[in-house]
Amino acid sequence: DVSRGEFVVLLGPSGCGKSTLLRCIAGLERPSAGEIVISNKLVSSADRGVYLPPEDRNISMMFQTYAVWPHMTAEQNVAYPLRVRGRSRSEIDERVRLMLKTVDLVGLGREYPGQLSGGQQQRVALARSLIVNPDVVLFDEPLSNVDARVRRSLRRELVAMQRNFSFASVYVTH
Repeated sequence: DVSRGEFVVLLGPSGCGKSTLLRCIAGLERPSAGEIVISNKLVSSADRGVYLPPEDRNISMMFQTYAVWPHMTAEQNVAYPLRVRGRSRSEIDERVRLMLKTVDLVGLGREYPGQLSGGQQQRVALARSLIVNPDVVLFDEPLSNVDARVRRSLRRELVAMQRNFSFASVYVTH
């Protein structure tokens, strides 16, 4: 059980199933046994034949590789989850502006990922994860590709944002 506002870290050796567990929670993989309940809603049960697709779960996931789309600007990357949910252009513009400010990317919204540092790309991925106000954010080793100084800074920021947005966090590290 992970409660709203709680930060849980999964530790274990490479290949033990940490990332697979996150992918099952996210709905990117179907578990062969057990049940997954998110916000008191059954989203996966092999025995009962229940499977709710990822887009119908109020969760976000940050990947080790950032997974920002290189052909989209920072603003477009952050706006994507709202666009696919059919939000109005004015709502998208306002929420993206606020989210870029929250992750300290003011003035960089029109830059493409290739023009941003690794830490800035990670902030784009974080903003994209938070913009839908998820119940849970899953972090799959999101800081492993940045240097130690940036990693320390981003860890502090992740904890502060988790407090501010009050989402449950599951963080995988090795």
